[in-house]
This record gives sequence, C-alpha cells and structure tokens, in this order.
Amino acid sequence: MHVLVVEDNPDTRDLLHQALTNEGHEVSQARGVTDALRLSDMHPDIDIVVVDINSTHQNSVVQIAQQMRRSLRHGKYVLASGDWDAIEPFCQRDTIVLRKPYGKNDLLRAVDRCIDRMDYTEQVRRRA
Repeated sequence: MHVLVVEDNPDTRDLLHQALTNEGHEVSQARGVTDALRLSDMHPDIDIVVVDINSTHQNSVVQIAQQMRRSLRHGKYVLASGDWDAIEPFCQRDTIVLRKPYGKNDLLRAVDRCIDRMDYTEQVRRRA
C-alpha cells in the first residue's frame, strides 16, 4: 500500500516512515497541509493517509482529511488525535481515529484496519 504520512514534527515523521516502510508499505511524507495536498494531487495512487498534526495548527486533522478527499476519492484515513470526542462525530467510513499517545503497534493496527475496510475490488485495483 502507498501511505502518505502528514506530520509536522520531523523526528516523528521519520519514525512513522520507518515503521511503515519496515512493514513493506511505500511511504511518502508531508510536513503539513499544503505539502500533503500537493502530494495527493501528484500521487492519486495513495491508499492511506496518516494525519498527525498538532492541534494548534490552523487546520484540524478532520479538515485536512476533508480537503484530501477531493484528490483521493478512494483513500482511507488514519487521524491521530488526543481529542477523540472532537473528531469522532466527523469520521466517515473511510476514517480510523488513532488516539494519542500511540505506539508503533497502534499505528500498524490502524493501517491494517484501513486495508481491511477496502473492498476486494479496490484492493485488486490498487495492486495492479
């Protein structure tokens, strides 16, 4: 699977990249919203977007996912947040909430859940 990691902290972004790459995923990295939107336009083959942006930024993780859905109509989203109650009402079928703080195994389980939510036809199309 092609995973886009949207993370504003470079050290955390590198850890997420390494964890996902070690599991066999192709990983692209974005520093923020603008970078993520540019990459999603350039790579419509992105399957899963992991968004872990500090809540003090202008755009919330929910807003980022909503903007990216325009480019990645078939993508799945992992939204990392410490505020489950604020995000849960906005989640759609394509979204998994990853509660902060989280570890590598939590991240990998969330990505696996996204893969499980893809229907068979979608999985075959993405492998081709």
